[in-house]
Amino acid sequence: MPESHFIGGIRATILLICAIIRLKMSQNNLDAIDRQILTILQRDARLPNTELADEIGLTPAPTLRRVRRLEEEGIIQRYVALLDHKKVGRDLLVLVRVTLDKQTRQGFNDFAAQMGVRPEVLECYLCLGDIDYLLKVSVPDLDAYQHFLVNTLAAIPGVRNTASTILVKQEKYTTSLPLE
Repeated sequence: MPESHFIGGIRATILLICAIIRLKMSQNNLDAIDRQILTILQRDARLPNTELADEIGLTPAPTLRRVRRLEEEGIIQRYVALLDHKKVGRDLLVLVRVTLDKQTRQGFNDFAAQMGVRPEVLECYLCLGDIDYLLKVSVPDLDAYQHFLVNTLAAIPGVRNTASTILVKQEKYTTSLPLE
């Protein structure tokens, strides 16, 4: 084998190893304690640091450092209160499938921006497949949904089709991600 092929092969191998190392370093490496902290905080984000430390078997100071690091790295994005939608007068939940006229970057950006400012749109997902967007909409009643559908959604330039599914009963609801 010529020396240039040998050196080229070594160079390619080194580049591959460097790429793998960069990939591994860019991924959030969560150890068992981090996962335990995240699991507990997903269950109760208001748990005092001292109780969290007791549950995971560390003292409060290193526990707080770990939580702060998870926040700084963006793994913990924010803390929220989960509300019962019916008890706050939002009795109707609707999943809406939206298809756009054209699948362009500008069309996607415009639609997402408009949904981002709509308070009744709880979730907005860009999809692959036979629809472009899936929305989760919360409104007080059917009249309010009809108003949103006709005056907001259908009025957006580029919206070709919508299909609505009214949610009748919530069988499961969680915001906790499994961290196995």
